[in-house]
Amino acid sequence: MHRRRLVNAIRPCWAAAGPARRPPTPLLCPVSLAGQRRAEAALAVSARPSSFRESQEQVALSERQEAFLLERLPRDWNEDDIHSSLLKTGIDLGDDWRERVLLMRSRLGVSIGRALVAFPAHVPHVKQAFPTGATYRPMDRADIEAFVEQCERFVNLSDDLRRIARPENFLRVITITEVPSNYGRKDIAHVIQERCGVTVEPRNIVFRFKRWGRQSDTCYVVCPTPADADHCVAQIQELAVPKRAAHGSLFGAAFLWSSRATLFVSDPALDFLLHDCNTWVFTTGWQEDMTVDEFLQVMNQLQFYPVTAVRHHISADGSSSFFMKFEQMEGWSGAKRAMTRLRKLKWRWRIKQSTPFFAYPRRIDVHRACEDRHEDELSDGDSDIDEPIHY
Repeated sequence: MHRRRLVNAIRPCWAAAGPARRPPTPLLCPVSLAGQRRAEAALAVSARPSSFRESQEQVALSERQEAFLLERLPRDWNEDDIHSSLLKTGIDLGDDWRERVLLMRSRLGVSIGRALVAFPAHVPHVKQAFPTGATYRPMDRADIEAFVEQCERFVNLSDDLRRIARPENFLRVITITEVPSNYGRKDIAHVIQERCGVTVEPRNIVFRFKRWGRQSDTCYVVCPTPADADHCVAQIQELAVPKRAAHGSLFGAAFLWSSRATLFVSDPALDFLLHDCNTWVFTTGWQEDMTVDEFLQVMNQLQFYPVTAVRHHISADGSSSFFMKFEQMEGWSGAKRAMTRLRKLKWRWRIKQSTPFFAYPRRIDVHRACEDRHEDELSDGDSDIDEPIHY
């Protein structure tokens, strides 16, 4: 309902594009004045400015603006605080101002500090009425639609994560990185359909979020079958896509990468397994009837020395997976060395690169009321053993 109200409340204010900028006059031999003018006219028709220059100079963002975005607002602010601050700067949104202000909230109703105001004029001075650190950014219609979709996806993030963590989706989830921040679910689904020939429902595309509710450059896609997932991973490798899907190639290109860098497992027995310990290592693909004692014996023979192990059945391929806990992160019997040796074993046993074999487990989507910064939204806490590196 908020999305319909916001979009309906905003009226298009597209300004007519000005005349194209005349390209620089080339150096010509002065045969005659008339011949020189004819040559200039012919060259002016054939020569065109670059697409980047055309997009920046012909249709400026201030002419395409239909709203503006306020970020880094205090999390205890609501719509009334934003409205009162705008009134101090002389901006009156009218009697229906509540339908013209969209505040991004979590599923618990807590403000994230981002607000969209449907006001077509360019008013960067409004930052002075807000606390220090608040930022202002003009938004066109494509940006507005992307922000409204982000608000909806942020509210439903927990449900989406639980859906893609279902047992039947274990081998069907791929990770796409380097996604432009203005892309939405339909844009990713269109790229997969056009480049890979695989139809993916938009609801099966889940974006990761960073701090302040900003959309990350990583999304998770649930493919129809494991074979389709392998096909998409093979096709989406340095795949060129427009940086802004709504404007085509005017703003340059971005390059997408895909892999099986993230596996999702959800089970009530695993909710309190990790706690705050960071020395767990996950491995999968083992024999279905293998027990914990047999697994520990095999690990000891391979010179792995975990303190304990917990078995988890993978119903997608009928295999067994294990969570191994080590004494420390560094050292001979540490988790980092175990990850390095598992990578070598995958190469020695000739396991396909797209087949999941090991991973670094982390608990996601757990926010405590006493925390100002949440672990699953931070990038400075990511280590080299849980984040993929593409060259």
